[in-house]
Amino acid sequence: MTTKLQVPIDTAIRDGLELRAKELGFDSAQAYIRFWAKSEVEGRKIDFGNPTIMLSPEADERYDKAIETMDNLRKVGKLKAYSTVEEFMKDLK
Repeated sequence: MTTKLQVPIDTAIRDGLELRAKELGFDSAQAYIRFWAKSEVEGRKIDFGNPTIMLSPEADERYDKAIETMDNLRKVGKLKAYSTVEEFMKDLK
């Protein structure tokens, strides 16, 4: 037996949900919502993965430099390490 569930929703959200459902391989937002609802009832977690975040070339270069600096400090024993949260918080002040 099936029943209808009517939920008022902003048009832009509905359209966005429709696009997202298609990206995930569903044929409609309704199919996606049915899948989500059944998973919730059964206590299953849905994981479609995290979207890949692309850094700008400048940010990528900054991260590479910071990682290289930390690696070098670690190699010569000068990278700060903390045994407790309190120790870390004290150093932040």
